Amino acid sequence: MKKFLLIPALISAPAWAMDWSLEAGVEGRRFFSEGAYPGQVDDQWSVRLQPELVWDSEDSNGRFTLTPFYRHDFADDERTHADLREAMYMTWGGSWELRAGIGKVFWGVTESLHLVDVINQTDLVEALDGEEKLGQPMVQGIWLSEAGTWEAFILPGFRERTFAGESGRFRFPLEVSDEARYQAEEEEWHTDLALRWSNSLELNGYPLDVSASLFHGTSREPLFEPEVTVTEGGPVVSGLTPYYPLQNQVGATLQYALEGWLLKAEVLYRDILKDTLNGEALKDQTAAVTGFEYTFVGPFDSAADLGVLMEYQSDSRGKDVAIAQNDLFTGVRYAFNDMSSSEILAGFTQDLERADSRFFLLEASTRLNPSTTIDVTAIVVTASDEEAPLLAFRQDDSIEAALNFYF
Repeated sequence: MKKFLLIPALISAPAWAMDWSLEAGVEGRRFFSEGAYPGQVDDQWSVRLQPELVWDSEDSNGRFTLTPFYRHDFADDERTHADLREAMYMTWGGSWELRAGIGKVFWGVTESLHLVDVINQTDLVEALDGEEKLGQPMVQGIWLSEAGTWEAFILPGFRERTFAGESGRFRFPLEVSDEARYQAEEEEWHTDLALRWSNSLELNGYPLDVSASLFHGTSREPLFEPEVTVTEGGPVVSGLTPYYPLQNQVGATLQYALEGWLLKAEVLYRDILKDTLNGEALKDQTAAVTGFEYTFVGPFDSAADLGVLMEYQSDSRGKDVAIAQNDLFTGVRYAFNDMSSSEILAGFTQDLERADSRFFLLEASTRLNPSTTIDVTAIVVTASDEEAPLLAFRQDDSIEAALNFYF
């Protein structure tokens, strides 16, 4: 990090100190099988840049953070994209805090799936697990009280989900259009609203974290309408158009740390404010993910920690629509607790209604030196049922290596 004092333009203007850092990376993917669809590549290389600049007011409670992001993918034009992950001004005083600009908010507690995390849109071309998010325009107010932390959000403007292009991997059989449709008359300029309460308590002497949230606005998860092209042989479905309905959502999370156990749960109810799409009735959604992580400290006479994870996923929409509708996730997390912060997480999600439908993920990371890390990710997808949501990715078994540099 480098630091210097900005010279104010006016003598009466407040002084601001600036810190900056830069994260850069080179990433390569190798796919073990030929693509399931024409034009898909077997190797995929990309580079990314993510600088961060932070200005702190030296004579008032103020901070401005700017975090642009850029990735250039040499195979998939749709994965080449730029984004403002954060451009946020923050001020505070006593028990309150106010933020305005573009930012990221994370609400989840479970490992395999984040149901309640509704503020930011998923940047799906970055990672298939949905962990990467696009920056969201927002005004966020936070109030701390004895009853917990209260947060209110005004979200002016919507971000469409990113999808891989024709040559990219982890894509649908049909290309997804860049022209989305909306239920809201204001389309992407509809203003969404959200409220959240959270609190940290004690139960039998152990920490218990709970939260509840409300959301009204445009769904971050699109539905799809077929694009029909008329040919000499008749109408043909040639692509998909994302459709974003309005929704009301109620969510809650729970996390309880009990000695070596970490018990977790996320639940939601989603009221879709549209009756039909493509001639089919749209149903409201009830979903949950719940499970545990148990940590063995110093196994095999080592300095490491070994975590065993298990989570059950349910979704009322059924096995032909939802990927996590009746599934079981099991995994292990091995933290070496060494100077390089080495860690491995491996797990697979098994569909309990389709024996041949499962998703395996391995993530490993270590530090090569104080300013360089390497991440390795392996993905294996198994699916043969024509109705299985995972079928689209059946040929996308892959290994990915990313070299990350920090300045």
